[in-house]
Amino acid sequence: MKTETAALNGHEISSERLSDGKDGVSKQTIIFVINSIGFGGAERALSNILEAIGARASRYAVRVVLLDRLPDARSLPEYVKIDRLDSRGSLWRSIYLLRKFLRSHRPTLVVSLLVRANVSTGLVARWHNLKHIACERMHLSSHLDGRYSGLKRILVGLAPRVIYRHIPLMLGVSSGVSKDLVAKFGVHPDHIRTIHNPYNLDAIRLDGQAQPEIDLPGSFIIAVGRLEPSKNFAQLVSAFLVSETKGDLVIMGEGSSRSALEGQIRAAGASDRIHLIGYMRNPFAIISRADYFVSSSLNEGFPNAMVEAMVLGKAVVATDCPSGPAEILVGTAKPGSGTICEGEFGLLVPVNSVEAMAAAMRSMNNAVIRRKYEERAAQRAEDFALIRIADHYWSVFDEMSE
Repeated sequence: MKTETAALNGHEISSERLSDGKDGVSKQTIIFVINSIGFGGAERALSNILEAIGARASRYAVRVVLLDRLPDARSLPEYVKIDRLDSRGSLWRSIYLLRKFLRSHRPTLVVSLLVRANVSTGLVARWHNLKHIACERMHLSSHLDGRYSGLKRILVGLAPRVIYRHIPLMLGVSSGVSKDLVAKFGVHPDHIRTIHNPYNLDAIRLDGQAQPEIDLPGSFIIAVGRLEPSKNFAQLVSAFLVSETKGDLVIMGEGSSRSALEGQIRAAGASDRIHLIGYMRNPFAIISRADYFVSSSLNEGFPNAMVEAMVLGKAVVATDCPSGPAEILVGTAKPGSGTICEGEFGLLVPVNSVEAMAAAMRSMNNAVIRRKYEERAAQRAEDFALIRIADHYWSVFDEMSE
């Protein structure tokens, strides 16, 4: 790996060329902007999209600009050049450093992912008349509602509301995300398209056959996600205990709610049955051995872990939060009820209903019901195959690069 460091008005930018292949002078440059390469779904989607460049590699020179200097949780293809800014999580510093970077490189197209990157790139691209596509990965209004309130909620939502309406093209990861951007953030319907996340089905299934990094219970349910309030794992723990499921519950992820969840589990005397295992380098080796997958989220964009579990043939129980699960599982749970919706490809329950979640878990204990949804889950996963979905993204990039 070749690493270059350049000073940009006193601020260092680290550039890594993962491959020293010869870039033809006629190549068009696409720059992808994202906060960092962490464990999140946006980072995984970006990695998959880049992997699927195919024959377009002869047309484009691709760079990825990381706004923050944080450890990488996954690798990117070798043909990609990585540039690391030092924004330290700051929106204003992101705008300042990104403006200087893009002004000096003048790419054919800039593609951004995640809110801070979208807002920063939106401003800079407008200043310098750059072609820009912003990818929104979450149901933004419910995400912000769940994290902020009062004046702070208004202020935090102001930047995307002001900037997003001026971005030439936005890509929503689900129809729910796209509709939210139109209704709540002023995006014109003609300036937004919906493209789902792409998944490398063969790679996921191959990783699912590997040996797990840790010892696992003989029978367990799997949940995956950041240990944050938006994932509502406290409700999941309560529902699991009420359901009287015989196996264990394994929650994979890390976050600020860990201590509270550990306290809840200890207080219930369930430390021997509910396991917080943190992040795993190969989550699929664990998911593939679970009885089924469960999601208790309050909001989602297009839940990666759910689809990945379906790729591995796992039946799914999920809350019908504002966007994502219902679109994937094809069904709608009645809000405020304690009833289960039998979706076409999985079970949906109302958000914040311990009773409905527990009832759905009891249903999945039935081998016949579980087997039916396992077969349907694997079938549905084919709709999100990498080669099919990623080509949609690259076709849009081609269109905007002309």
